Amino acid sequence: MLLRNVLGICSVLLQIILNISFTTTLFAFIEPAFPLTRPSPPSRSRRVDMRDTTSSSNNDDESASASQTNAIKWGIIGLGDVCTVKAGPAFYKCHGSTLAAVMRRTPGAAERWIDANIKDNNFPESVASTIRGYQSVDDMMREEDLDAIYVCTPPGAHLQVVREIVSATSNHNIHNLKAVYLEKPCGRCSWETRAIVDELTQRGIQFYPAYVSRAHERTQVIRKLLGVNKVCGDRVTSIQYKQRGSSLARGLSKDTGGVSNNVNTIPWRLDTKQSGGGLIMDMGCHILDRIDYLFGPITVVNSTVLRKGSRDDDDDDDTSSYPLVEDFVSMNAKIGQSDWSAITSEGATVHCVWDFSPQSEIDADRPEEDELTIHGPTGSMRMAGMGAAQPIKVFDADGKLVRTLEFNQPEHAAQPLIQSVVDELRGKTSAKCSARSDNAVRTSEVLDTILNSYYGGRHDAYWLREDAWPGLRMDN
Repeated sequence: MLLRNVLGICSVLLQIILNISFTTTLFAFIEPAFPLTRPSPPSRSRRVDMRDTTSSSNNDDESASASQTNAIKWGIIGLGDVCTVKAGPAFYKCHGSTLAAVMRRTPGAAERWIDANIKDNNFPESVASTIRGYQSVDDMMREEDLDAIYVCTPPGAHLQVVREIVSATSNHNIHNLKAVYLEKPCGRCSWETRAIVDELTQRGIQFYPAYVSRAHERTQVIRKLLGVNKVCGDRVTSIQYKQRGSSLARGLSKDTGGVSNNVNTIPWRLDTKQSGGGLIMDMGCHILDRIDYLFGPITVVNSTVLRKGSRDDDDDDDTSSYPLVEDFVSMNAKIGQSDWSAITSEGATVHCVWDFSPQSEIDADRPEEDELTIHGPTGSMRMAGMGAAQPIKVFDADGKLVRTLEFNQPEHAAQPLIQSVVDELRGKTSAKCSARSDNAVRTSEVLDTILNSYYGGRHDAYWLREDAWPGLRMDN
């Protein structure tokens, strides 16, 4: 009797063990498809960097970012105001980017630029302790292991600088240079721009033009408003732009059309040898590229180009100091077919006016103008053409204001675009900078077509034949 009870108890225990084993095996089999809910382990705090890429990097976290093994190592050629304010700091503030060297031909200028930035605590320690200054492209290329170079000289030097970069890569057997980021306009004319593109692409060096507005948040919002929200309807029918006044150009006076108070000095932006033309080259190129990016390629129908600010009084002592370049441009054009426009725009009309001539006493109190207007069948948009933080106003078909969108100003205007260049060069998934060689060439070609009649052609070194410019013989 006792033996029977013991055997019964053993049988029950064996059955329990078998059931537990089967259940565990079954759960192990089905869990990949239907996970069981289990208590979560105690969470550990993990620091997530949610800062905008335009934030300052003068802290340890950002410096650590720049010291990553695959950080893009930059060199800068040219240290003028555009570099100092608009773009230069971005090369050590962008994630995955660091600034290793700077170059300026004036003896000691690069070192003084570095010292001034160190004194003002602009550099993170990782840059301040290693950055070096040079007087020649060749020396910088030979001594620094650079991934990319930013060229920030006046356009008249761009082609020569690019050729010096290419020559240095050959002379010193340099194979790791990935890219050149070039200030706009890329050349004084389209043949220079194409020559720059050819010099780089033939050697496998990526070329990025500094058309910074392509990467601005405001530009991306415009694309969404047009293409997704259809605030203007299913297509764009016309685009107008007007700029009056020159104060938006760095260092130029709105009252004198940009003429320096020193009668013997003409700003480089108004010196054809350095700029390729008047202020339309420096400022108008941004608008033309923005129209290209949003709507498609521009085909110029006709243009009027004048030098309105030349003095009528032959006895005026200032006559000889007034720049020979044009100061007034009016353009009529149409939008062509493309596969990159935000919305169907082929056939849309384009009318642009740039008036940089000095203000007369009659209109001296009138405010400067900078307005881009986009029209479609069911609405329109209005905004400043220049600037990253200016608001966008949306109107319905009756011209009633529907909404206003406002934006934050990037710390440095070029930083969003430079960040996209860095991301692409580092191989970040799906990263592709929107500024490419093709759009740089198209914008140069449009500028050539607009200004061709004033300069008697832009297929040669027209900046050396000022006496033959038809525009100077016109009755303005």
